[in-house]
Amino acid sequence: MHIRSVQLTDFRNFEGLDLEVKPSVNVFYGPNAQGKTNILEAIYLCACARSHRTSKDKELIRHGQTHYSVRLLLFSDVDNACDESVTLRYYAEGDALQPSQKAKRVAEYNDVPVDKISQYIGIFNAVIFAPEDLMLIKEGPSVRRRYMDLLISQVRPRYFFALQRYSKLLQQRNRTLKIIRSAKGAHGLSPEEEAELEIWDFSMAEIAAEIVEERLVFSERIAKSASEHHKRISSESENLFVRYRPVGGLKELLEDNGEASIRSIIENHLLARWKAFHQEDFDKGSTTVGPHRDDLELSLDGEGLRPFASQGQQRSAALSLKMAELDILREETRESPVLLLDDVFSELDVKRRSALLSGLKDAQVFITCTDRAFVSKELAPLCPELFNDEKAFAFYRVQSGNVIPE
Repeated sequence: MHIRSVQLTDFRNFEGLDLEVKPSVNVFYGPNAQGKTNILEAIYLCACARSHRTSKDKELIRHGQTHYSVRLLLFSDVDNACDESVTLRYYAEGDALQPSQKAKRVAEYNDVPVDKISQYIGIFNAVIFAPEDLMLIKEGPSVRRRYMDLLISQVRPRYFFALQRYSKLLQQRNRTLKIIRSAKGAHGLSPEEEAELEIWDFSMAEIAAEIVEERLVFSERIAKSASEHHKRISSESENLFVRYRPVGGLKELLEDNGEASIRSIIENHLLARWKAFHQEDFDKGSTTVGPHRDDLELSLDGEGLRPFASQGQQRSAALSLKMAELDILREETRESPVLLLDDVFSELDVKRRSALLSGLKDAQVFITCTDRAFVSKELAPLCPELFNDEKAFAFYRVQSGNVIPE
């Protein structure tokens, strides 16, 4: 599926934009802080229903306005279908003219409202490569969980729905812990309070097991693909290991119970762990173990990436993870997702640029850079088959929230 046009209203620094784009390569260039990244951010927003830069919709609204709208006109490369569209709108809380208006987000498919975001994610797929990718290596488990969760959600809509339900139940369990603690202060849990917590444990277990089972499957696919990409990038000199780390003791239990249902093993293990941690959860006022604490551990030849790897090695690992994301989306959808390359080449050496460019074939690509000549001088020699026809790609100059096609 590729994009035919990008339409923005009061999004970031764009008052309005209605831009037709090429089905191959689109290059947005110009000085920094003019709006290049905002265009790619809007496209990614329509794919994943979230920005790669902020979790707050309010920050995406143009200064002085109360809402934004992003709409993409699409065409399927596989089904040869008619034009489709995806739209995301966000309305901030009421202002002086509409004081009672509550903040709300509206998602539409073919201009028809979609009731649940879980039914929206996956209609259109995109992979973004950006300087922020290094956070996959440098930051904590929550960043890697988000990477894994967004990937799975794009191809398994039920998974995203399970994440939403688990999050709500987790909030309610944590609220129960705080209520019990505030009512009596520090003490040992009574049988009645233990029973109250077990109600939430049983409510969460089935959904949590569904999440963990999907993560086990996809983490193995991520590990295999990322390892292959990293070997190529490092010229076979390094091995990248990716390992999903769920609640303690689960993997060993699964290895010892090969004939039993994976889902039931996970569910029963989580119930046992939650019960064992009741008192600790009470002391802390929050749920200590569960899918919200899992991690996607990364190592290079047996050494942890964060403390031991060089900046270049960390960039290679992050790039390999993103290439794995691209591979899996292609396998699942039979299409190349739209590729968004946000000033990423300036952070990569020639070897890593070549590795990234090798994954761009047959895909619609959006590139941002500061210099128009960068494409012909630096990228075209590395991948001539992608840039051999000037009619196949387009340049757009971006300046102060305006886009000028060239």
